[in-house]
Amino acid sequence: MKLAPPTSADGRPDDRHARHKAKSLHHFFRVLRHTRPHRRLLVPAIACIIIVAMSYSASIAAILPVLQAIIRPEGVPTWVYRTIAERRLKADLAVFTRDDGETVHPSFDPAVILWRFHDDSPLKTLVRSSELPILITQVGDAAMDEGRVASHILRSLADRPEEDATRITYVPRARASQADAARSVETPLRHVGAAWRMARWAAAKLPESRDARDKLKALAMILAGMFTIQLIGGSARFAGEYLIAVVAGRTLVGIRRQMYRKVLRLPVSFFARHGTSDVMSRFVQDSQAIYRGLTYIFSQSIREPLKAIGVFGVALYLNWRITLTAAIGAPVAILIIRAFGRRIRKRSRRLLEGYSRMLTALEGALLGIRVVKGYGGESYERRHLYAVDWHMFRQQAGIEKIDALTSPLFEVLGYFFGALVTLYFANQVMTHRLDAEEFMLMVVCLGAMFDPVRKLSNFYNRIQQANAAAERVFELIDMPDEKSSAAARALPPLSNAIEFRNVTFAYPGANRPAVVDVSFTVQRGERIAIVGPNGSGKTTLLSLLMRFFDPIEGAILFDGVDIRTASLNSLRAQFGLVTQDAVVFADTVANNIAYGDPPLLWKLNLRKRRPDRPYAAQNGDARVISAARAAYADEFISRMPQGYDTHVGEHGATLSGGQKQRLAIARAILANAPILIFDEATSQIDSDSEQKIHDALERFMVDRTAFIIAHRFSTIQTADRIIVMDQGRIIAAGSHAELLASCAFYRTLFETQLQRPESSRGAAGPV
Repeated sequence: MKLAPPTSADGRPDDRHARHKAKSLHHFFRVLRHTRPHRRLLVPAIACIIIVAMSYSASIAAILPVLQAIIRPEGVPTWVYRTIAERRLKADLAVFTRDDGETVHPSFDPAVILWRFHDDSPLKTLVRSSELPILITQVGDAAMDEGRVASHILRSLADRPEEDATRITYVPRARASQADAARSVETPLRHVGAAWRMARWAAAKLPESRDARDKLKALAMILAGMFTIQLIGGSARFAGEYLIAVVAGRTLVGIRRQMYRKVLRLPVSFFARHGTSDVMSRFVQDSQAIYRGLTYIFSQSIREPLKAIGVFGVALYLNWRITLTAAIGAPVAILIIRAFGRRIRKRSRRLLEGYSRMLTALEGALLGIRVVKGYGGESYERRHLYAVDWHMFRQQAGIEKIDALTSPLFEVLGYFFGALVTLYFANQVMTHRLDAEEFMLMVVCLGAMFDPVRKLSNFYNRIQQANAAAERVFELIDMPDEKSSAAARALPPLSNAIEFRNVTFAYPGANRPAVVDVSFTVQRGERIAIVGPNGSGKTTLLSLLMRFFDPIEGAILFDGVDIRTASLNSLRAQFGLVTQDAVVFADTVANNIAYGDPPLLWKLNLRKRRPDRPYAAQNGDARVISAARAAYADEFISRMPQGYDTHVGEHGATLSGGQKQRLAIARAILANAPILIFDEATSQIDSDSEQKIHDALERFMVDRTAFIIAHRFSTIQTADRIIVMDQGRIIAAGSHAELLASCAFYRTLFETQLQRPESSRGAAGPV
């Protein structure tokens, strides 16, 4: 059930909820809900993006062993074993050779020296601090190989299982003079995480020698591993971004499908108020902004935060105190991003509305290009379009200014905080609290965290642009349909009469009603001609008959049934419609005629798309040709290059006025509706075409009810009754002879408009 909008204390609608939605990302979250049908593609796409983020973090973490292989003399495997041993003992260890100083015992070269305990070290209660540094000579009871004692000790510390106690033999103060003063303690070894266990496994594959050649080989193997990680990450990024583009495209197709459905179900009054250019802008510009936002949110909003979090985790693992200190700039960045995003959203909505105004102005100028040129209006139209375009430029420039400011601002802030943290790092290195390699990696981690944050600043701007577009799109989708009520019933074919009973109607925003207190009755099979000057309400009256609009007072009855209680489909199925400006679609001649029978039109198009399938429309082509012949259209269609398969161009640009009218009549003939509405337009038709149109109508209107808006005497002379309208009111009704005798307004109308001298016919040229 749809909830009613919230109201204020005085009962008026409360727009605070709407304002909150406009300020939040509510509309873009609605777009995200439309991605659910495509989760079969979205889930692997997100998985690929996660792999990309993991490969990024792994690449950053792999810098440390690269630095160790280049800078440290001990080699990468020994460094890995030493680091794991340090974590298990909660102490600082070092590997010394004979050349490193007199503290090394001559029997142990290289030697493992423990020189400092951590606060939570299990050895702190077993070894006195006065004995530091100590030389570790054995782990457990296994004998050590000559010449590789340090490597074996560190590997034993790294490999031994977690036991209640592990025996460690050591020499206090690591002096050669105290070689015989070896002592043993039993201590538990702490657990290490999965990352270091994986590093232990990888280190076992590398050569352990301190020789430069073996170290270079180890470095090459590490770099090969990093290349493999990058290859996996690059492949995952390609797959993820492609799948995200597919999901965004399919989501956009689904949203546009809703827009198509909604636009075709909107009442005619909507288009009377808003025009078509605003709707077209929402289909084109707004939809593309949504597409860009979807690709951003599924790629950058997942990839960049995960990259930052992964590197942040690496930095925390190295030194959590320094990392948390460096993160103090995050709240400042969030506040700046949020402030910029609000400005972007406002300007984006104004820009999209500007596109709508530009399309309106451009469409009017191009459709009326003959009038523009004929009256020398080029300069006016150019200035008008320039003013609209300049307004759009100002909005676009504002968006670009914020975009251009975002990245430099974050870079400056990043360098500022980075400089403070670097000073802190340098102090840690100089006071021997941090290794130089870890210092370099921490600096790299901070830079690696900053880059995703910088990208996310622009990302939020893009999402706000997409949110502004989504707001306009869902504004259209949420509009009420032109639909029948739940209790509407099917209207049977007219059997008796149509009655207009005190009908009054005014267009929204109009100063006066278009139709005022109109009442008359039309019997089944009767021909009614409606005449009057422009703006008298003729076309409005027949629009009310087809429920393009509903009267604000009175009712229209079909056999005594108010048409507002009938379903729209059953009502409009009773009418064949030929409008004053004959509507011809940018399609083939056959499809324009078949438009009068939607199932036939669908089958004709299905046959073109899938000629291998059996064609279900029996005699479909014959029906189209028969309707064209009845409307005297076949004679010019047969002369076209592809006959009935000829495309007529936009708005029927390749056809004359008379040809358009005859196609429209053929469409009505094919529909075979019991009631005809014909809004005659003969201003662009020569006498030959006019005669053929009248002949076609005469044959078609036999036994049909007809409403004809007449502009020429040749049309009204066959009408059973003529209704005269002026300023929305019926001022007279009767036959032509009766009106000439009794109605001075009709006589004036007949002499000035309805009667056309023969010499003026054919002015529009041949058909």
